[in-house]
Amino acid sequence: MPENTTHKAPAWLTEDYVEKKLRVYFKNDSLSVEKLEVKPATANGENYASVMTRINVEYTTKDKKDKQDATFLLKTTFADKDPAAHLLFNYGIYTREMDMYEQILPHLALIVRKDLQDTRKMFAATVNVDRERDSIIFEDLSLEQYKVACRLKKLDLEHTHLVLDKLAKFHAAGAALAEQQPEIFKKNYDRGFFNKHVRGYEPIMKNILIALSRTLELHPDLKERYQAKIDRLVDNIMDYGERSTSSNPGDFLTLAHGDIWTTNVMFQYDDEGHPANAIFIDFQFSVWNSPAIDLHYFFSTSIHENLRLHNQTELVQFYYYRLVEALKKVNYLGNVPSLFEFQQQFRARAFYAVFSSLIFEPTMVYHGKEEPSIEQFMSHDEKGIRLRDAVYQIEETQKKLHLTLPFLDQFGLLDEM
Repeated sequence: MPENTTHKAPAWLTEDYVEKKLRVYFKNDSLSVEKLEVKPATANGENYASVMTRINVEYTTKDKKDKQDATFLLKTTFADKDPAAHLLFNYGIYTREMDMYEQILPHLALIVRKDLQDTRKMFAATVNVDRERDSIIFEDLSLEQYKVACRLKKLDLEHTHLVLDKLAKFHAAGAALAEQQPEIFKKNYDRGFFNKHVRGYEPIMKNILIALSRTLELHPDLKERYQAKIDRLVDNIMDYGERSTSSNPGDFLTLAHGDIWTTNVMFQYDDEGHPANAIFIDFQFSVWNSPAIDLHYFFSTSIHENLRLHNQTELVQFYYYRLVEALKKVNYLGNVPSLFEFQQQFRARAFYAVFSSLIFEPTMVYHGKEEPSIEQFMSHDEKGIRLRDAVYQIEETQKKLHLTLPFLDQFGLLDEM
């Protein structure tokens, strides 16, 4: 590896390795890597489930002797010794995402382009999937001026509408693909954050809720109204979560992204600064379920507070009309719920908003001194407790509790269910 490497890369990520993969990708056996530079691609707090590395390459080819520059992203699992690796492996997320990029996303992109006649990019192109090393190399979309919105500032209505439009097309394409190939989602698409097979996230969710309960000690008004409810929720979080992702007769089901939040969406802007396209990344938790789980998760983690608290019903309606339009264009033959029925389906999944807004969202916006990691969220030692307490000590999160807890409570989502 070159001396100017600024990121601890996998030992197998050598110039020879990258050269072989790029020769296949560019279909040019004369390609020769002259220089390889590796550096981290995401900051702390932006990705808990994998390691993202940016690869800068200088290469030459037989027909072009001058050096050419290219940049790619490498996504890898955590090292085997990392506690996160064991937890996430049981969810099948690494195999699933490789399947998504090799087998699913190309089909979905074709449906969107052909049937929905949307020629905008849907996903990053895949350079290579290496199942032996549980790694994927993608094109670097930053070169096309795609960028991630600020996870702290979150998304305004214009960005939110664009994401919902793209989600509707993603969901419609997934439903159409399932009709075309009935077995395609039968294997390994049943393990979202809540499922009937594995509860690896249980200690993390419980630990964070316990930290929330400790935080309520600082707010006598909130403590009196909500602490007992949060304490009861600690023992029931997984049962309620699994219930919220169970299908009911007549539900519209499709491929849900499963982890749709600010950092997993990239935007491209027009000359006037308006978002012109949005693409989705990170398909590790894609799951066959109700699209309502994507809506709850997205609303709870990624949009402005006034939209989250006051406009969800309207946003569901906006999404629904886009979904119905897309389902017609892809010639979906299954049952399409009415708006009333879909709003009920959305409400039936409402507990998804509890864990999204009380457990995951505070960790997503954390920007304090403690270094966040899955290991520390699982740990019972002093360092782990200090991190979890610090998550709720962020001023914005403290203020948000006074809005979020009453918002959830009014729907009975903090009561015994």
